[in-house]
Amino acid sequence: MRSTSVRSGRRGFTLVELLVVIAIIGILVALLLPAVQAAREAARRMSCGNNLKQYGLAMHNYHDTFNTLPPGGLWTMQSSDWNVKALSWHARILPYVEQQTVYDKINWATSMSVGGNAGPSIQANVGWDSIVDASGRLLRQTVVPYAHCPSDEVDPLGLDTNWAQTSYCGSLGSQATVSADGNCNQYYTRGVHYEALPWNADHGNTWRKQDISGMFSRMGLEGKMAFSSVLDGTSQVILIGEILPACHDHTGGMWHYNGMGNAHASTSVPINSLTTCATDQADATNRRYPYPQCFAKSNWNHSWGFRSRHSAGAQFVLVDGSVQFLTKTINYQTYQYLGGRADGKPVGNF
Repeated sequence: MRSTSVRSGRRGFTLVELLVVIAIIGILVALLLPAVQAAREAARRMSCGNNLKQYGLAMHNYHDTFNTLPPGGLWTMQSSDWNVKALSWHARILPYVEQQTVYDKINWATSMSVGGNAGPSIQANVGWDSIVDASGRLLRQTVVPYAHCPSDEVDPLGLDTNWAQTSYCGSLGSQATVSADGNCNQYYTRGVHYEALPWNADHGNTWRKQDISGMFSRMGLEGKMAFSSVLDGTSQVILIGEILPACHDHTGGMWHYNGMGNAHASTSVPINSLTTCATDQADATNRRYPYPQCFAKSNWNHSWGFRSRHSAGAQFVLVDGSVQFLTKTINYQTYQYLGGRADGKPVGNF
């Protein structure tokens, strides 16, 4: 009897079939990638909002202790030296955000007693170069986790690795941020671009809290605000909002203001204006911006605004401690009213 063996074989993929499979995989990746990116951004935005919530709680706890908010800066009198690195309000709230160890590295006796033109001694004796931990990290290089929004991928030490930066600034309100170049004052027309009163014409550079439309001035101890000064309702006034340190002149606001630092922003600049900021006039020229001197971040008129890497707007914590996302298309006048604590024009739902 003759046996018959049957040989079985496997047919491989043809080139056409392989290309079809690759194309299908590519389509699936293209469909899923935006969803993955959106989910990641949603998580980053939530984390950013939680940071602002911490700021709101810290401010309320600080106010419960002192019956006032921290001053915008720690000058007791105006100094002629604008390069002084005076402590910002961020430093004052450190114990209320579980940063007592960092707070204790600051020489508060010196920084609180200096006035007049003795300002440089603040810079010399505040303890900027105190070593904070075993790695040799200095006080001025300390990046506290709640101070940086994860949506902003720029290193928290930024371009200047000597000073830690922050993604959050206190609100000057509807304040003038007049540019050094008078031709660039796009948002500097009282009665047109400034709707919230009181009103100060010079960047919030005042110790008189009655001159400030928002919750912070740039100056010293006499400018401290209390919740009682909020006449429009604590749910109707911005306390702190997001900024982009790379676009904000000056940077370094986590620890100090003036010199190269600032911890304040104004609602006069529209939300997310100029998020593709130019570092200087030459950079703005290379980017083919019109009027490059006006679009460099050294133009305070543009740079001192609230902005974020969230494409649709930015997040803010209001005086009542609630966190709100404001779209970049918010009505400009409404935005100014949210900046003003006592303009007599609460906006209701926004």
